[in-house]
Amino acid sequence: MSGKLFAFAVFFSIVILLAFGCQKKSSTPGTIPPGATMRGLVDTVGFSFTSDQIKEVVKLSEKLETVQLAQNRQKYGAAKWIAGICPHDDHLLAGRVYVHLFQNLKAKRIVIFGVGHKALKWGVRDSLIFDSFDFWRGPLGPVRVSGLRDEVVALLPDTIFTVNNDWQSQEHSVEGIVPFIQYYLPEAEIVSIVVPYMNWSRIQLISDLLADAFAQVVKKHNWKLGDDIAFIFSNDGDHYGDQDWGGRNLAPFGADEQGHRKENELDMSLIRENLTGEITADKLRSFCERVWGDDITEYKIRWCGRFSVPLGLNTVRLLMEKLDKNPLEGFFLRYDDSYDLGKLPLENIGIGTTAPNNIHHWVGYTTVGYLEKSD
Repeated sequence: MSGKLFAFAVFFSIVILLAFGCQKKSSTPGTIPPGATMRGLVDTVGFSFTSDQIKEVVKLSEKLETVQLAQNRQKYGAAKWIAGICPHDDHLLAGRVYVHLFQNLKAKRIVIFGVGHKALKWGVRDSLIFDSFDFWRGPLGPVRVSGLRDEVVALLPDTIFTVNNDWQSQEHSVEGIVPFIQYYLPEAEIVSIVVPYMNWSRIQLISDLLADAFAQVVKKHNWKLGDDIAFIFSNDGDHYGDQDWGGRNLAPFGADEQGHRKENELDMSLIRENLTGEITADKLRSFCERVWGDDITEYKIRWCGRFSVPLGLNTVRLLMEKLDKNPLEGFFLRYDDSYDLGKLPLENIGIGTTAPNNIHHWVGYTTVGYLEKSD
């Protein structure tokens, strides 16, 4: 081979190697490997499923909440939430309340305790529901499911959980939160745990076993709460009104301004007395007694997170104990409802609402942040 031909061959080989090397390195976070599974979307009406949608929702929500966000920023500074309660209703209705949790949520891994809205139809109770997806669809691209999920599941007795992608795919209460996680924390990984019906004794049993599993994984990796892992409890507050509730009248105080005010006060009393301050087992048991009916498939107060909130909070409460931390303490961030808030004027971006928002049909929303109690 002549010198020129040899030089050309070497040059061509280098180009090919560089091309393949660059191609490998330029694999974007928005792609998933061959054979990977991704959860789709169940609600393409009320939730943001494109980048433009979530950007517009957050931008306007933060603008309208400027004063309240500034007040919370002044109170909590750079604190990093270990856990939080978050709405899951339509983004045009609840977006202004969602954003308050994410101002101080910074963790690399977010465990979301979802609601089992269809648990009665599925015929499941007393058992956590996990998925086995590798990714969830997000508005900015695929959202990776954390390996934390499989580590935790491996430590749990099989009598307290099931893995069911169909049920996870039908449930919207985690899906509504994922776009906000991805917007504020683009690199964060998630774990979804759906919580169906279970009584307080079962909640205590399962949350203790789950907290022990989380504690083992946190210790193994030397993770820091709030930095490496945090928890969200999905919930919408009271569902109130006398119209468009499938023929049911859900307005015990009347579908007028006085009834609206009384129900808001009831929601706030739950937040104040049961979900903020130092979190104790007694507070959480009292929460359950206040919101459940005699039959736990029924309601006294229509908080759809009536199982996800106490089980999730009790899990994190016990996790703090197992990690030799101070008690968990809750801080009220925001409360409002779809009637008072109205709808974000963003209909032109391709998302809407799935239910009315008026004096005859409204839903309450809250965000609460949780930290280790200071000495």
